[in-house]
Amino acid sequence: MIAIFVLAQKSVAIAETVKKLLLESGFDTELICSEKISCNSADDDVKSVYSAIRESFRAKKNIAAILPMGIVVRAIEPKKKTVDPWVVCIEENGRYVIPVLNGHRGANEFATLIADAISAQVVITTSEEPYADSQ
Repeated sequence: MIAIFVLAQKSVAIAETVKKLLLESGFDTELICSEKISCNSADDDVKSVYSAIRESFRAKKNIAAILPMGIVVRAIEPKKKTVDPWVVCIEENGRYVIPVLNGHRGANEFATLIADAISAQVVITTSEEPYADSQ
């Protein structure tokens, strides 16, 4: 089973395309949307996408999430984002720098600094980040 999650209205079309592709490829797939958005092809509308991701992970479902990476990581292993350190991953070949946790608390800025220094591409997944689209 593959559970596809979507939280933002702007991502629904992507989620529906991914679902269609996976179904046509023979995968057992479900689309789970936040009840706060309009998602016509949803198999389930949930109050908390965060909780639904955690439940799916614990149920050993594969997850395709069209939302900020930090939400997925925190759903799998919830801690407190106001006190946790930020986490940045640098792809082994130095092509990509990805803020994983606490983008708004410094990881995005630090990842951009590193990416500039090593001529890599920063991959920012936090929503509504002022400079995310300019990278």
